[in-house]
Amino acid sequence: MLALVAITSIGLVAYSYLLYPLVLVIFATAAQMLRDARYPLHKRDRRLQPTDDLPPVAVVIAAYNEERHIAARIANLRCVDYPEALLNFYIGSDGSSDSTAKILAAAGEARLHGFAFDTNRGKASVLNDLVARVTEPIVVFSDANTLFDRNAIRRLVAHFADSRVGAVSGELRLRSAAQGHNQDSLYWRTEQFLKFFEARIHGLLGANGAIYAIRRPLWRPLAPNTICDDFCIAMNVAAAGHRLVYEPQAWAEEDTPETIGEEYRRRVRIGIGNFQALVWHPEYLVRTTPATRFTYVSHKVLRWIGPHLLLVSVVASSALAPTAPRWAAFAGLQIAGYTAAALLYVASERGVRLPSLLRIAAFVFALNWAFLVASWRFVMGQYSGSWRRSSR
Repeated sequence: MLALVAITSIGLVAYSYLLYPLVLVIFATAAQMLRDARYPLHKRDRRLQPTDDLPPVAVVIAAYNEERHIAARIANLRCVDYPEALLNFYIGSDGSSDSTAKILAAAGEARLHGFAFDTNRGKASVLNDLVARVTEPIVVFSDANTLFDRNAIRRLVAHFADSRVGAVSGELRLRSAAQGHNQDSLYWRTEQFLKFFEARIHGLLGANGAIYAIRRPLWRPLAPNTICDDFCIAMNVAAAGHRLVYEPQAWAEEDTPETIGEEYRRRVRIGIGNFQALVWHPEYLVRTTPATRFTYVSHKVLRWIGPHLLLVSVVASSALAPTAPRWAAFAGLQIAGYTAAALLYVASERGVRLPSLLRIAAFVFALNWAFLVASWRFVMGQYSGSWRRSSR
């Protein structure tokens, strides 16, 4: 029994990181072939058709201590290619202690609805307040440090011509930080790859918080201490029976965190939000489509509990070590591998320039360590809906 536990635990992690992408591509390719085969029979063009029948859109942004970015963000929104009469901006300052609220007040933009909340309550509470003020049928969510491509909103909105579509996620492109040692850009490119093929089988998970849109009637207020608001907002749409769509041509930009350590701290916070979603929202597993359940377990759940599975494998194989040399070797290899990855992470944090392959190992360690710490903090209730500034 212990042998089965040891092998299965590490096998599930290997499946999520290594085998799942291959299985996903196979399924997505088969699904695309079936859609292509139907085309000669139905003669319907599957490409999005340009239209001048554009709906009113609200861009909603919650900001906290964003004086470095907020002016550029407003200027960026002004330059978006969308009819001015149909586009409004709702930006809320969440009790910022810097000049964010003053910059909003002085913006002089008629389409900007700025709100300076006195108390720092957390992003979810600000989003609840802002969306409650929105009357437009389409809501585009973004961040204060994000910059939209000029055509981003048009490309998001085009998908809502299909009544089955409830939410559309755009693509975030990360700008590399000068002298940065972080591998988040590589990880993000991998995530974009998976997102593209998950969308092909109608199993897209959540949305990219920097750029996504939903139908206003599908909005569900968030619990005040919700951390992964973008994931929950989009998954609420999926659980209500509507499709999530990925549009990579609707893109936005942000800076990559300069160090793995900065990314680790961000990942701990996101990890807590992941466990919130897993425990608080069982409907994501029982009320979504079979494709969404498949991608959710394979891509998200197994990764969130990945470090726990690795620890279980180490404990089980160590318990078997006295019974056979192969189990002693298996346990030793695991412990040595995790120790080496931890040392690489420490070296990277101390400014050591590592080769690319070793930086990836350090990043994967930081990611899994963050999930482990996040699970403990979630269980202990050591979190809140407030936030800290970071480059992402």
